[in-house]
Amino acid sequence: MKMIKMSKNQGGQKMKKSNVTTNVIVIAVVGIFGFCGCGPQKPEATGFLSDYSKLQADSDTSYRYMAPGNPLADYDQFIIDPVRVQFYTGSKAIEERSKGKLKDEDITDITNYMHEALVKAIENRYQVVHQPSPGVARVKVALTDLKKSDTLMNILPITKIAGTGLGGASMEAELLDSVTGRQIAAVIQSQLGERLSLDGVSKWGDARAIMDGWARNFRRRLDEAHGY
Repeated sequence: MKMIKMSKNQGGQKMKKSNVTTNVIVIAVVGIFGFCGCGPQKPEATGFLSDYSKLQADSDTSYRYMAPGNPLADYDQFIIDPVRVQFYTGSKAIEERSKGKLKDEDITDITNYMHEALVKAIENRYQVVHQPSPGVARVKVALTDLKKSDTLMNILPITKIAGTGLGGASMEAELLDSVTGRQIAAVIQSQLGERLSLDGVSKWGDARAIMDGWARNFRRRLDEAHGY
């Protein structure tokens, strides 16, 4: 029987390819079974909201408050304040910023994006204004954490489904009566991107998709309150 000899280089290359494949599979399996820390972090209070005492948990990563009755029905004009960043202690964003991986221009771009998403979500039915008056509510939002998408992980189907490269965002937001300052609604929420979406192919794709979803939810709640 003729034996096939393999050179050391060929053997090494095959072993390297095998190791890479094995590593990818291990990462994916770990992500699927939830052992990689891929889940969204429990949101933490930063002091941004005017009142935290009435918040109630509606999931492990979301706390909400809505004033009794149907308070949103009393408002069809909104002041949307510039979106702020107020990262909570231990957030991913603080770590990334300290390493120079989260730059000021990134923060400016993402806060502007969130503000524009809110405006676009409501402006075709509700009025966006700039001065307090009766019937006007003020929308205040702070991003409390930001996590970039790992674009390399999100290109590979097996790791994308595992969720190992997902980006994310956390926020605190409240709706106030523009005249009295009374808190009408408040939310603290932390979220990761969707495993089956294509949003994570850019570094802030998942975070932006999450913000779009927050803006849509705000519009939906307004429409429900007004009977649309």
